[in-house]
Amino acid sequence: MTRAVVRHVPHTIKRHPDTSMTFEAACQRCGWLAVPSTDDEVVDEQCLVHAGRSNHRAFRRAVTSLAFVVREGEGGTPPAATT
Repeated sequence: MTRAVVRHVPHTIKRHPDTSMTFEAACQRCGWLAVPSTDDEVVDEQCLVHAGRSNHRAFRRAVTSLAFVVREGEGGTPPAATT
């Protein structure tokens, strides 16, 4: 019989330092989409303009980023970013 050795190692997840967060928004009434941006204020401004022209006031907003997992004792160096 083969035996396996199992060890429990704490992990953490962090945002990759070489990448930016991307902000997106979509109108919940008509499906209009803001142009994605790394600047949240740019996306918010697009939503405000759309709301002013259409009186649509509900938006789904999303923020995405690239994350990596670090095992305790590995030093926290992320792998190369691939997007």
